[in-house]
Amino acid sequence: MPQRRTPLTRRTLLTAAPLGLTAAAVSGCFAADEGAAGRLVLANALTPAAGLSPHSEDAFLLARWSVAETLLGLDDDGLPSALLATDWTQAEDGSWNLTLREGVRFHDGTLLDAAAAAAALTAAANASAVPRVIDGLGLTAEPTGDLALRVATAAPDPVLPQRLSSPQLAILAPAAYTGDAVDPVGHATGPYAIAASTTTGVELERHGDYWGEPAAMDGYRADYVPDAATRVAALRSGEAHVIEAVPYAQIANLDDARLQDAPTGRTVSLYLNTQGPLADPALRAAVAAAVDPAPIVDDIYEGHADAPEGLFGPALAWAADHRPYDLPAPAAPGGTTVTLATYTNRAELPEALTVLATQLEAAGFTVTTDVREYNDIEPDMLAGAFDLVLMSRSVVQDSGDAYTYLDSDFTGDGGFNVARLADPAVDAAVAAVATAPDRQAAVLDAEALVLATVAVVPIAHERLVTGVAQGVTGVASDPRERRIITAATAIG
Repeated sequence: MPQRRTPLTRRTLLTAAPLGLTAAAVSGCFAADEGAAGRLVLANALTPAAGLSPHSEDAFLLARWSVAETLLGLDDDGLPSALLATDWTQAEDGSWNLTLREGVRFHDGTLLDAAAAAAALTAAANASAVPRVIDGLGLTAEPTGDLALRVATAAPDPVLPQRLSSPQLAILAPAAYTGDAVDPVGHATGPYAIAASTTTGVELERHGDYWGEPAAMDGYRADYVPDAATRVAALRSGEAHVIEAVPYAQIANLDDARLQDAPTGRTVSLYLNTQGPLADPALRAAVAAAVDPAPIVDDIYEGHADAPEGLFGPALAWAADHRPYDLPAPAAPGGTTVTLATYTNRAELPEALTVLATQLEAAGFTVTTDVREYNDIEPDMLAGAFDLVLMSRSVVQDSGDAYTYLDSDFTGDGGFNVARLADPAVDAAVAAVATAPDRQAAVLDAEALVLATVAVVPIAHERLVTGVAQGVTGVASDPRERRIITAATAIG
């Protein structure tokens, strides 16, 4: 008989003992005079993978620095809000008409108009690697007036305004685009402009002609510091004032006053390749039966994660009513060899991988592992080179709407379908979300179908922990992880 599974309940988490850390970890990574000069230093967890092109994951760096902006933003409920556009309405043919904000200047001094906005969206739609938020939509954009813009898709898309909030659809000046190359330096609209860019970080200066509230600081520096221990040591020593992604195992090394902790829409999940050795759903069910998230949630995440409740965690209050779902009866692994992969950019993932590998070995699988930096491992993940991928994924980062996550990760045509799932029932359920009168209920129905395929096993719902030095104010804790430094950020 198939196994009946209902969602796990949230557990109370405990904080474990601190790990040791040496000041030598930061040697050579930061300029010693920045702290003394009073200019803020941000330590970013990721390094650029595509020359800061907004069509790549680098877009989220541009957003977190308050450099690049999109036509629309999102409010606290995930609904579209005005940004570079002030009005948006859907036409009878399903296209969307937007009115742009008047008087917006790019960092190079040119004015934003509908022609520039249309060119930026067209460049994204025609990129060699189309941003996943619009991949397959057939997006087109054309000016219909100086500040009037029409954006259309091959089929009517009710969540196009939310998609237009994605940092990967940032609007840059025409001079930013040369063939398939995109250069944001000097070409964005945000309160800060990139003054200099090197392999180790960027220098940012206040944009004097910004359309909104001017930046509180005259500038700051952002360094690429992928090593988590180095970021923490830098905050403790004063060489950095704001650090991304405080590693959970080292939270106890920082005073509570230096931590900003907020729920986030990020879920750590184990993605199962449905077209390799785990093509048999019964073998995937054996993986699910072997996995016990408790030691990962309780010990590795140090009280700053929640036990899995499904694909959508407690940061999304509407998702609490998870549907029950059925799993196939698990088959005996019989020594089946599987490759389990993850990346180093999030310090907890390699540790969690070790726990999962042990659990799978105990259940009868033969496990080999592959752990690399994200930019190196992502092409192999998308090519189906691994049988199991442990990944930390923001379920609302791309558009703020859960539909786009389900569509990209779990449909046959999805642009980020690491599980290589091709299930007609899942495709239909996800497609139904787009036009459902009760979108949230439809999302939860689709979630149950996805989980029933055992293409993914949720492990933990992360919380967002940012390190902030004393005297620094106005640092954003964004559940969608799009903002950190804002125009209001200041250092005392």
